[in-house]
Amino acid sequence: MRREAWQYLTLVLILLVAAVFRFYGLAWDSGYLFHPDERKIMLVVSGLHLPSSVFEFFSTDSPLNPKFFAYGSFPIYLLKALSVFTPTLSFSVPWREDFVSLAMFGRVLSVLFDLGTIGFIFLIGRRLYAATVGLLAAACVAITTLHIQLSHFYAVDTLLTLLTTVTFFFAARYAQMGKRRDAILIGVTYGLALATKVTALPLIVPIVVAVVLTADHRPPTADPSSRFAAQDAAVGRLRSAVALVRTWVKQIWAVRPTLAKILGVALAVFVITQPYMLLDPIRYFGQVGTELLVARGWLDFPYTRQYAGTLPLVYPIVQSSVWGMGLPFGIFVWGASAVFAWNWWRKRDWQSGLVLSWALIYFLATGAQFAKYLRYLLPLLPFLFLMTSAYVSCIILRLRAGQATHASHIPHASRVLVFTVYCLLFTGLIYSLAFVSMYSRQHPWITISQWIYTNVPPQSTLAIEHWDDALPQPMRNAEMGERSPTEYRTQILPMYDDDDSAKLDKLVDIVSSSDYVVLATQRLSATITRLPHRYPMSSRYYHLLFSGQLGFDLVASATNGIALDGIVIVDDRFDGTMPPLFSHSDAVVWNWGRADESFTVYDHPLPLVFKKVRTLSPDEIRNLLR
Repeated sequence: MRREAWQYLTLVLILLVAAVFRFYGLAWDSGYLFHPDERKIMLVVSGLHLPSSVFEFFSTDSPLNPKFFAYGSFPIYLLKALSVFTPTLSFSVPWREDFVSLAMFGRVLSVLFDLGTIGFIFLIGRRLYAATVGLLAAACVAITTLHIQLSHFYAVDTLLTLLTTVTFFFAARYAQMGKRRDAILIGVTYGLALATKVTALPLIVPIVVAVVLTADHRPPTADPSSRFAAQDAAVGRLRSAVALVRTWVKQIWAVRPTLAKILGVALAVFVITQPYMLLDPIRYFGQVGTELLVARGWLDFPYTRQYAGTLPLVYPIVQSSVWGMGLPFGIFVWGASAVFAWNWWRKRDWQSGLVLSWALIYFLATGAQFAKYLRYLLPLLPFLFLMTSAYVSCIILRLRAGQATHASHIPHASRVLVFTVYCLLFTGLIYSLAFVSMYSRQHPWITISQWIYTNVPPQSTLAIEHWDDALPQPMRNAEMGERSPTEYRTQILPMYDDDDSAKLDKLVDIVSSSDYVVLATQRLSATITRLPHRYPMSSRYYHLLFSGQLGFDLVASATNGIALDGIVIVDDRFDGTMPPLFSHSDAVVWNWGRADESFTVYDHPLPLVFKKVRTLSPDEIRNLLR
């Protein structure tokens, strides 16, 4: 069989493994739609329909106006257009069947988007380096936990990553061949990426670099600093930097007609797939502006307070290494990528420069902002794997070419390196197997809801938290019949509010009058206990609640966490205040430290139910909280 046939056969096997990981447990929430962003998108898509006239289309109240611009409109319109293929599925949930079926269909699309990313990162690796580089990068994407998790939601992350990868592929091909067709395709896919999420904006950098790198406008391969070598080191570095900037400015100016055409196509596609940016500009720019301000920490919203005190750039590296890829695989990927960047700085090859023009710029833009959601790194990960694969391939080629210090050990050294890489890949695979095992178990919110309906008497008073999902969830099945949260009285704990006397009075009243305290997640408790200077009273409240000093004992919890063969990987959601009754008594527990909130609260939250076993007077509660 020809080498090319073997390459495609290997790619097919990689795609099959990836598909198994991603399609497994796609109905992980049994149709309850526990992911809030996904739920919002489904609500928006379900409400869209064609306007009755051209005049209605141009109205801000048009039925085609999503009126939701936290994300771009392209993923919304795409799902609406493809919804005609949605099969009808049956779930015993409070949502309409067509609504839930649409969400399940969206998740299938999300899987297909991620599989497309695997295919295109292979094509990029093969084009810029070698087929083996592309295959190794594709294999890394296939077994990476973050890719697998986000493929189980229909948000925008997998589509954005696919469009980013496709745009980069056409840019790389244009850099090599300079064909007009590729320039048009760059514009089309870049426009779609922007209409998916405006964070695709940094793609302009590799696009510009690719256009400059065409055969007719390739910058000098020699180091422009060479003529300053004899000068003072500091002056030489400054002059070389100025010379490099001048060179690139001249090259960019020379290719401005091509760039104008590409950006013109991108703008046209962007407007066509997101028309209400222009037709409803106040709402569009208001929502997009708010999202940008929140992401940078210039607007204070409760759901980003978890990032207070986190280190720019360091936090996303740690989170993606530990939770997004798993240890030690994640450390290896970041380390190899750093060495790849250093090697480029020494050699300045155009292929690696093109890759870094996206990877480095996007990482700096995303990792340095205040809100450092782990999912924001998804468009970066395939390129980290590409850099890792290229670096590994380079080292292997050097060893085999006899560039090692001890020539007699060259074959052995190359085999050891290949074996080590396979072992590291295997650790990532094992971690992903442990992760997807959670999808074989019932979602914790369903488990806890069943427990509440079974064990908590109707008309009991439940204290629940704002800014989180409320438990119990409505249920309708043959075993329990039709049950509703309205069977209970509920009180809302305003834990994100400022700690003041009004909040103290509210907490005292709720704690003294509630029979149970129900925490759906550690969304609030984990954030607030890490901000004792901002929330001294609220931090004290959680410590008192978890220790039983408020008169409540932990009576129920549920988890479907990361586990494999008796080993449970947990994250530190309690900052040292773990309730005493919660434990994994029959398993080996491995605590990997803090996990990004968005990684845990959707598909493997840890709900807790506390029951009042000792009644304290309002004055006693007040004295404890002060």
